[in-house]
Amino acid sequence: MVSERLASRWDTLAFVACVGLALMARALPEPAQEAVSSGVRRTLLAPFLIVERQTGRLRAAYTQADAFLAERDSAALRAMAATGLEEENRRLRELLVLARRLEPGAVAATVLHQATPTRGLAVVLSKGARDGIRVLAPVVTPGGLLGVVRSVDPRTSVAVLWTHPDFRVSAMTPDGTVFGLVQPRGGDPNLMTMLLVGVPYRDTIPPGTPLLTAGFGGVYPRGIPIGTVTGMLDEQVGLARSYVVRAAAHPGSAIHVIVLLGREPDLGRAFAPESLP
Repeated sequence: MVSERLASRWDTLAFVACVGLALMARALPEPAQEAVSSGVRRTLLAPFLIVERQTGRLRAAYTQADAFLAERDSAALRAMAATGLEEENRRLRELLVLARRLEPGAVAATVLHQATPTRGLAVVLSKGARDGIRVLAPVVTPGGLLGVVRSVDPRTSVAVLWTHPDFRVSAMTPDGTVFGLVQPRGGDPNLMTMLLVGVPYRDTIPPGTPLLTAGFGGVYPRGIPIGTVTGMLDEQVGLARSYVVRAAAHPGSAIHVIVLLGREPDLGRAFAPESLP
């Protein structure tokens, strides 16, 4: 209690002293006031002024850093957008070239991404019966076979992708010496893998061999790229071999597609590497 009273008295004395000094300074002539103010700034207030200057510099540095980071992020976003736009333009150019080579038996369509229970197995296309789309019309991209039309409405249609469990297509090697049946491998469709089954045991397919549609069954014309063999899955002695195939067309990246309407028996030339930019 005694220490608190002493502290209170000292505070009061300090306050009175400050008031007295202020009144005395106020009563001094103006030149004297300026001299006193200058002396106080150079002595008592000097550390506080230095701290204030440093604080201002730090504040300005932080502001400049924030502006620099914002500008850098904007530049990065513009670069990413430019890269995505360049990739989209490349795909569109490839699609236009392929569409011209497939005319008049082809219709370009846009994939309408919708949240449906079968997303990843089927897609909705922007063209329908009014555009000549029919059931069992193959759906392709410049990369290769994507799926087949399952149902048609006047303005839209639904295509089953190669990831669908019921998808099947007859396949062959480019030289037409080895044949088999391609089906989805199952599991995660992002793995982009299919299975080539039914290959006779006497035939072997080395990794890196492309597979094309064989044209059997009357649905898929001959010569459409399906994928590339990555290796043998298993084999049954005396019966058949099975191979893992990496798909040529990724369903997740398909934005624009081509629906084949014609009955051209062989499309190998249209999908030849030298025919696309």
